[in-house]
Amino acid sequence: MYLYNPDLTSYPSTLSLPWWIFFLNGSCMLIYQTLDNMDGKQARLTSSSSPLGMLFDHGCDAINSPLGSVNWCVAMGIGSGQTFACFWTLIGSAIPFYFSTWEEYYTGALVLPVINGPSEGLILGAGVSFYTAFAGVEKWHEYGVYDTLFSQTGFAQGIFDDQAAFAANFFESNDEFRGLKNYQLLICLAAFCAIQEAFLKGYSVVRGHGFKTVLNLLPFLALLSCAVVVGVYLPLAVAGNLRSFMCLFGALFVEQVTALMLAHMTKQEMRPFRVVLVPGVAIAGLSYFGVMVDGEESAKVVLMYTIFAFTFVGFKFTVVISEITECLGIYCFDIMTKRGDTVEYVVKKATKASKESSNGGEKKSTRKATRSSSRGRSKKNA
Repeated sequence: MYLYNPDLTSYPSTLSLPWWIFFLNGSCMLIYQTLDNMDGKQARLTSSSSPLGMLFDHGCDAINSPLGSVNWCVAMGIGSGQTFACFWTLIGSAIPFYFSTWEEYYTGALVLPVINGPSEGLILGAGVSFYTAFAGVEKWHEYGVYDTLFSQTGFAQGIFDDQAAFAANFFESNDEFRGLKNYQLLICLAAFCAIQEAFLKGYSVVRGHGFKTVLNLLPFLALLSCAVVVGVYLPLAVAGNLRSFMCLFGALFVEQVTALMLAHMTKQEMRPFRVVLVPGVAIAGLSYFGVMVDGEESAKVVLMYTIFAFTFVGFKFTVVISEITECLGIYCFDIMTKRGDTVEYVVKKATKASKESSNGGEKKSTRKATRSSSRGRSKKNA
């Protein structure tokens, strides 16, 4: 997807993209879903399950969430001309993921609804790519579903026209309201499901564990707020670097979600303050007050922040994986070989050496006393 559409251009520029990249993307998503559902069972079957495995499992899911959203944007032919649609495609999967991880942190159980992202969501995403591969990206920019549901059948005709026009104006600037395009309806459906799940989980957790739980929602809410402010006040910078902007959002999202996972896994308290988010808040504040002007310079700042965020997250992952593998006495991608440089192993080895040394000293003194005693008896007999 990146090689054929690096700038995340929108329809009709995406008409030249080959059909097979969408077919490949849909196939890879189904393979990923299958492996994601199998890895836990395989770990338990081979007695190789560990906290690192759980962190890897959910961490890879967190990384796949923004990457998959970008590919869905390419499949539906939305890009630099529809920033708002790309934003909702991105957070449509991020909101349920964060709230589910936040709920797991307090309840200790990952509870998914009947229709959820890891199962039906990935199937829907793969279906989007398959549909584009066989029908063409132009189908997403037609009004077939809207006309079928509202115009031709007369279902709720005239009731939701104002709401649909309001939604359409957010996606695109239309001089005359024609209806909601197919991709707009899909994004509205995803946004509705994400928001209602966030409200349900938020109500359940706050009711069961108190209002203090909202503190750990603040980093994610701050991230969403910063993204909206930057998108509104730096539209040219975002539109010209939309893929980088979405990857930046994804890196910050992954850092926050993995922090919740790590705190839950190690039974530690989650600290809402995220260092890596500070530059994002500063950029949003400067753009809101007019200090940072929209243009090439602001785009360079956002790009530098993206590089910093990826470096920070990569360094954090390296340190966390290194410490966990050292403490557990395992390798990251090897379940057969036992490590010999772990803290536990070194302590055991030192304790064993100390015991052997003390036992050796006791045996040596015993042998010396035995010799002295035998000499004394020999002299007495003589």
